[in-house]
Amino acid sequence: MGATNCKETPRQKMIGMMYLFLTAMLAINVSDEVLDVFTTIDNGLAKTVQTFEEKTKIKYSDFKIALDANPNKVRDAWKSSEKVRLESDSVYNLIEVLKKRIVRTADGEDYDMKHIQDKANIDVPAAVMIVLGQGKKLKDAIVRFRELVLGMVDEKDERLRFAIQETLDTSKPHKKRKDDPSYTWESKQFSHTPLIGAITLLSKMQVDIRNTESDVVNYLFNQIEAESYKFNKLRAEVYAPSNYILKGDTYKAQVFLAAVDTTQNPKIVIDRKGELKDFDDNGRGLYTAPANKVGPVKWGGVITYKSPSGIEKPYEFEAEYIVAEPNVVVSPTKMNVFYVGLDNPVSISAPGFSSDRVRASMTNGSLVKRGNDYIAKPKVVGRLAKVKVEARFDDEWRPLRTVDFRVKPIPDPLAKVAGLNGGKIKKNLLLAQNGVDAVMDNFDFDLKFKITGFTVSTIIKGFTVDQASRSDLFSKEQIGMFRNLKRNQKVYIEDIRAVGPDGVTRNLPAIVFRIQ
Repeated sequence: MGATNCKETPRQKMIGMMYLFLTAMLAINVSDEVLDVFTTIDNGLAKTVQTFEEKTKIKYSDFKIALDANPNKVRDAWKSSEKVRLESDSVYNLIEVLKKRIVRTADGEDYDMKHIQDKANIDVPAAVMIVLGQGKKLKDAIVRFRELVLGMVDEKDERLRFAIQETLDTSKPHKKRKDDPSYTWESKQFSHTPLIGAITLLSKMQVDIRNTESDVVNYLFNQIEAESYKFNKLRAEVYAPSNYILKGDTYKAQVFLAAVDTTQNPKIVIDRKGELKDFDDNGRGLYTAPANKVGPVKWGGVITYKSPSGIEKPYEFEAEYIVAEPNVVVSPTKMNVFYVGLDNPVSISAPGFSSDRVRASMTNGSLVKRGNDYIAKPKVVGRLAKVKVEARFDDEWRPLRTVDFRVKPIPDPLAKVAGLNGGKIKKNLLLAQNGVDAVMDNFDFDLKFKITGFTVSTIIKGFTVDQASRSDLFSKEQIGMFRNLKRNQKVYIEDIRAVGPDGVTRNLPAIVFRIQ
C-alpha cells in the first residue's frame, strides 16, 4: 500500500535534476549569475515544502475525523502519525536554524535570508557544519527520524522502505580507490561548498523530510483501511491454554478463524460431537471434553465461514492434547543438602513442560545447566540455598516452586591403614603397607582426600619415640620403628592431616594399633 507513495512526481524529478546540476557546480568557481540560479532553485524548494505540508495537513485532518469516528480502530495509527509529525517538525526546524546560522555567520547580524550577500563563501558552511559539529548533529537527527519511520513500515512494503532509505541516506561516501581519503557524510556535503549551495542543499533535505512524512502518514492511514475486514487468507485455528491435562480435569480449547468478523459466528462441527453452540464475544467457539482416558487425544472438525457474498467456505482443522495421571513427588526434605566445594548434581523437571520451557536459579551459590540436568555450587556453609524453578507459560516465565537446601561442609574422611582404623594388626601386614589412606565411608560422592602428613609414635624402653612424615607415605624411620615392634606393643598414628576437593585441611582422629 505504501508503494503508491514512492512514485516521483514531475516536480520531484525536476528537483533531482537540479540537485545533480548543483553538485556538479559546487566543484568549480561559478559566476554571480550562476549563484543566483541556486537562489531560484532554493525558492522553488520552499514552494515544494509548502505543497507537501498542505497535502500532509489534509491527511492529518482525515486522520482526526477517522479517530473521532472509531477511536479503538484508529488510535494506534493516530499515535504513530503524531510521532512522525513531531519528529519531522524537529528535524525540519533544526535545518532551518542551521540555514540561518550559516547566513548570519557570513553576512552578519543584519542578514536577510531572501537576499543573501556572501553567496560564494566556501569557508562558513564548512566551519559551521564540520568544524563546529553541526553536520553530525544534523546527521544524527536524520538517522533518528529515518529509524522511527522505518519502524512503522512493514517489512513486506519493500518499495516504500527502499524509498525512505534512499531519500534519507546518511551513509559514508564509498571510496573509489583504496588510497582515497575517508570522508564523513557531513564533510562530503559541506566541504568546499559555496554558501548558497549549502543553503540549497539544506532546503532539499527539508523537502526530503516533508516528503517522507507525507509518504509515511499516507501509509499509516491506508493501513487502517487494510484492516477493515478485507480478508485475503482465512485459516482455522485452535487454541488451548494447555495441552497437558491431568486425569479427572477438563480439557478446554478455543476454535476460531484467524480473521474474525464479529457480526457473525462461524459454524463449527466437531468430529463425532456435532455442532458447537458456545461462542465467546470474539466469535471463537468454546470446546470442552472430559479427560477420562490417559494418553494422547486427537480431535478436529470443520469450521465454515460465510463470505460477504453469502458463499460458505469450509476449513478443516485438527488438534491434539495429552491426558496424564496426576504426578506426585515425595521428597525427604531433611535430605535436601548441598556440599560446599563439590559439584552437586540436581535433576529439575516440571510435568507438562519440556526441558527448554523450564529454568532454575539458586541463592547462596550458582546453578549451572549441563545437558538436561544442573550442577549446584553453593558458597556459604550454614546458609540456606534456595532453588527456584520457573516454567514458560505462553510469553512469560512463572514461578512453580522454591525448594530449600541446607549447605554443609564436606564431612571428614577416616584415616586407615590396610583398611583398618585401629585395633589389632599383624606386624607383617603393617610392614606391607605404603602409608596412610583417607577413606570416605558411606558417602554418596566419589571424593579423593590426600593425606598431607602424620606422626607415628610408640613406647620403647619406657620412652615415647616419635617419627613424622610430611606426605601420605611411611618414612624410612617409621618403617624401622615397625620392624622393632613386639607382640602386644601399641603403635600410634597421630596428627593426621588431609586435604579434600574444597581445599580445607582437616585434622583426622588418631589410629591406634596393637601388634598381634
